[in-house]
Amino acid sequence: MTIRLFTRLALAGAVLFSAGTVMAQHDMGGGSTSGGATGGSTESSRSSTPVRRGPRRTTATRRTTAPVRRDITAAQYNAQGDDLFKAENYDDALEAYQKAVSLKPIAGAYYHIGWIYNDREDYDQALPALQQSVRLNPSEPVYLNELGYAHKNLKQYSEAITAYRRAIQIRSDYATPYFQIGWIYNDQGQYNDAIESLRQAASLKANYAEAQQEMGYAYYKLNRSQEAIAAYQQAVRMKPDYGSAYLGLGDVFYYQTKQYREAMNAYSRGVQYKDDNPTAFYNLAWSANELNQHDQAATAARKAIGLKADYPEAYAELGFASRKLNQPDEAITAYREAVRLKPNYGIAYTGLGDVYYDLKRYDEAVVAYERTISISPNNARVRYNLGWIYNDQSRYGDAVTQLGEVTRLKPEYVEAHTELGFALLKLHRLPAATESLRTAIRLRNDYATAHLYLGKVYIEQRNKPGVLSEYRILRQLDASKAQQLYDAAPANLRN
Repeated sequence: MTIRLFTRLALAGAVLFSAGTVMAQHDMGGGSTSGGATGGSTESSRSSTPVRRGPRRTTATRRTTAPVRRDITAAQYNAQGDDLFKAENYDDALEAYQKAVSLKPIAGAYYHIGWIYNDREDYDQALPALQQSVRLNPSEPVYLNELGYAHKNLKQYSEAITAYRRAIQIRSDYATPYFQIGWIYNDQGQYNDAIESLRQAASLKANYAEAQQEMGYAYYKLNRSQEAIAAYQQAVRMKPDYGSAYLGLGDVFYYQTKQYREAMNAYSRGVQYKDDNPTAFYNLAWSANELNQHDQAATAARKAIGLKADYPEAYAELGFASRKLNQPDEAITAYREAVRLKPNYGIAYTGLGDVYYDLKRYDEAVVAYERTISISPNNARVRYNLGWIYNDQSRYGDAVTQLGEVTRLKPEYVEAHTELGFALLKLHRLPAATESLRTAIRLRNDYATAHLYLGKVYIEQRNKPGVLSEYRILRQLDASKAQQLYDAAPANLRN
């Protein structure tokens, strides 16, 4: 299994190595799945504004209405506004309410004006209307709740909490202000306080999916993973199409419990309902690649790129999937785009080197791998691949440099000791070659390649007992390598 280095808010090159084979990497995103991704990092897996009402509705064309008529009273305009509001004709309702308050201050009319402006996300306009509604009727909790909503969206959190608490004082069973207070506490990083308020909201309103989702986020931020999972799962049971809750659930599985199959399932459900989140698609791609579902990974990575064109991590993940799908041209294109967008992106250079290695385009692999080493000098697996290529190109001195560093970084790396022994043999540094190969055999006694190379060292040393001993071992381990040693030995060392 590929080893990765996980980080939360940054992405770094991983140190990997493999048992004599070239293994590719793919990049673990940081952050979580709300908003646009920047290097895999975002703010949170919660809505930027919590659900307060149904989707925003607009009127296709505003009808021209007559100016205020003196024979129509404020109460009549207000009633007209109420009818239009109930019909969800908000533009004309707003005009009727404005005519009403121009004749007489009416608390309900000001409230509806504020509500409509809040719905339009025009909070600066909403605020004075709602303040006026509360001044006219300070005992109406719904007005206070709407005022709190305007303050909250203007980031005036202290004023928002004051309004919400006044609403609760008037009506203690009012769930929405408790929810909104919890949302603000989450936004301020006061997660324990958020949970307390959100629990109260959930106890007062049945099937309050938004409160469960917000609790899931607070538990997630407190690293209380199991409670976060339970809250998010409760949210989606209450509201099966709740995309943000599925994405939050995916975040817990992906970042905290490392349950990538469960993460993939959650993200897959989430993006069905919330398909505008590039980080969610990226994390889905990473999880799918981890589970060897590379077709799905490639599709998800392309979705992430479609939403965020300058997303180097998504290109790298697409490159990894394409390589695994035996699509080297697509993999090269993706990795090159990744390093164009992020010039010091070691993982993408490693992936590019791996594709070239697979294709036996070793000169190009060397260029890519050397860039990796310049960025991540402790990447033992890449240094091993470089050493292998240098040996293949008869650059034995360069091979010794790389492979010696590998054995320092990873003393248990059997293949590196073996390949180092081969390079030293070719340089006729026989005692050093013997030491490296015996180290490899001590680490893994059944590694036939190390026995073969040690047998060849013994041939150079004219050590007949050593040659015969390695030959007998190889006959048990690998008949073809035993034959190679036999063929390499002169006749006087065979018998």
